[in-house]
Amino acid sequence: MDELSNLMKAPRVLIAGERSGIGKSTVTVGILLALKEMGLDPQPYKSGPDFLDPMHHDMMLDRKCRNLDTWMFPEAVMGLFQKSCVGSGVSVIEGVMGMYDGVDGRSEEGSSAHLSKVLDAPIILVTDASGSARSVGAVVEGFKRYDPDVNIGGVIANKVGSKNHESMVKDSIRDVPFIGGLPRSEAIGLKSRHLGLVPAKEQFSEGRYDAIRNLIEDNLDMDLLVEIARSAPDLEVIGDNGIFGDRAATVRLGVARDDAFNFYYQDNLDILISRGAEIVEFSPLKDPLPDVDGLYFGGGFPELFAQDLADNDGLMNEIRECSSAGMPIYAECGGMMYLTKGMSDLEGRKHTMCGIFDAEVSMTTKLQALSYVQVDVQKKGPMASVGDSFRGHEFHYSHVNRVGDVSFSYHMARGRGIKDGMDGMIENNTLASYTHLHLGNRPSMASNLVDGMEIFKSGHR
Repeated sequence: MDELSNLMKAPRVLIAGERSGIGKSTVTVGILLALKEMGLDPQPYKSGPDFLDPMHHDMMLDRKCRNLDTWMFPEAVMGLFQKSCVGSGVSVIEGVMGMYDGVDGRSEEGSSAHLSKVLDAPIILVTDASGSARSVGAVVEGFKRYDPDVNIGGVIANKVGSKNHESMVKDSIRDVPFIGGLPRSEAIGLKSRHLGLVPAKEQFSEGRYDAIRNLIEDNLDMDLLVEIARSAPDLEVIGDNGIFGDRAATVRLGVARDDAFNFYYQDNLDILISRGAEIVEFSPLKDPLPDVDGLYFGGGFPELFAQDLADNDGLMNEIRECSSAGMPIYAECGGMMYLTKGMSDLEGRKHTMCGIFDAEVSMTTKLQALSYVQVDVQKKGPMASVGDSFRGHEFHYSHVNRVGDVSFSYHMARGRGIKDGMDGMIENNTLASYTHLHLGNRPSMASNLVDGMEIFKSGHR
């Protein structure tokens, strides 16, 4: 950072694809690993709402991946970026879907292109060269012209058939540096399931990651990529914009974290810590309830471990008792499923869950919701009060197939929710929703949760 000019150097690139499924996740992982091998200590980011891609970044790097989203939390993007990139040699942002895909067909908000403009980050465009050659140049030209304010700093051609094919693709691209072509290699692809990539822990293979890195190092001009990253202009330092607090830990927040529950934004945890929460991780698959003042259940794949969750009925009894006593409990998506009376897995087998809410959930093979959401709060909960509004997202293959005597906290101004445009089942001081939130949008919600935990602690200790 240049203290005199209040500017900071932050070499950075955004890896975008012409569309989903083009291989940008694998390319990004390889680039990050190659940069690590070069001693540049890369800082990874993911554009848009995503929990799975960041797990692969976290698995092999020394820095935690951060999410950046210009629709969900536009005012926090620059502050979160600047706080987390300090000390890194290069920041690498993995894009979302196609480069221009965002909240809808008209607005640029939420897109990789918009994020690149907000951060003034050069884009490395990943194209699909299979079945074409000179036409790749036309695709790149179209992406350049669609929004001339977007800086496409380089191109990578994926799935090239030969060196001759790569040469033809390179010759077709006008006025944009060609970083290299990657041969098709099914062996190094990252596996997927119904919510996206399979979590990194489940498909971890050091050999696979080494093969991805070798593919990148052997075929891309990494020195050129670093040069493009370093061409990004210095940023004016803005601080964290009030996102983070400076409150010492006063309460203990139990965070469910294991193979069943692992969808958490790192910044959410950091914001909670900065506002007074000590994070205590535990596994609903095997652990008893830790000594805590509140609980946080993220999303994940509880349907794959439903019987193991059901077998730990001692923990479920403790969670019900805590809810009845008024402990602040917050759950999202998979966590919400866990707090209902029962869950039916993909084979139709029903498993008993915590039973805090008079509702039952079934898994399906069809996508039920994939959307940004806008939430209006109509009933006070552990994190928000009546009249509050915030943005988030939903992405799930399950549906709540039975809703009994349940109250809802959220009205969905945008999005589907649980039933009839409502979300956020609430009982005592327990709230469970399909909506995933990022606290960068409303950091005050973290303070509200901690305040509620302090009240609970004072009355039960």
